[in-house]
Amino acid sequence: MTRLAVVVEDRTEERFVKSVLGPHQIDVGIEAVPYLVGSGTRKVGGGDVHVDILISDLILTLDEFDAATSLVDFYGFRDREGRTAEQLESVILEEIMRERNNNPRVRHYIQMHEFEGLLFSNPEAFGVIGRRGARPDIARLRQIRCEFDTPEDINDSQDSAPNKQLENAVRGYRKIDDGFAVAKETGIERIFEECPRFRRWLEWINGLAEDPAQ
Repeated sequence: MTRLAVVVEDRTEERFVKSVLGPHQIDVGIEAVPYLVGSGTRKVGGGDVHVDILISDLILTLDEFDAATSLVDFYGFRDREGRTAEQLESVILEEIMRERNNNPRVRHYIQMHEFEGLLFSNPEAFGVIGRRGARPDIARLRQIRCEFDTPEDINDSQDSAPNKQLENAVRGYRKIDDGFAVAKETGIERIFEECPRFRRWLEWINGLAEDPAQ
């Protein structure tokens, strides 16, 4: 069994790794363990995501795990400074490789544009939200999804970021509880099909079990 640390941005992603990604990966020989960003410092979680803290966390987890990766949002990344997600990933990975002698079992991953974008992989899954006072507008959610090529293309402006879209389309939306419930109802397979960036990341994770030295 390959033990994989996944540095996550907040409690939503933590629950996703524990209860959605984790059980799926166990079947292919990988134990995925969430690790809240900033656990190596005094500030844990809360969306405090920037280059230095991710480098620190990923290096730290390599002392305890067989491999390490991350799951953080591009939206709200503290010091992206005009850089693309790919450029940020490259900067972070280069520093880690320099520190850890080109260890191939680490990969920094940034989700475009928010974790909540993945939830648009299956708008029907929002029907799982049955709490009194919560009312998902499934038709509106379908419409939003149809406006973009993939769920990951739902952009990161203040008005149209995925989380903002959900707040407008799902009355009483609760980020952590509802986001987790919808992700679980959707399932990894559907997200894999709909989200190419996420798919490439998951393929890398699966490859750790196929070739532990990669």
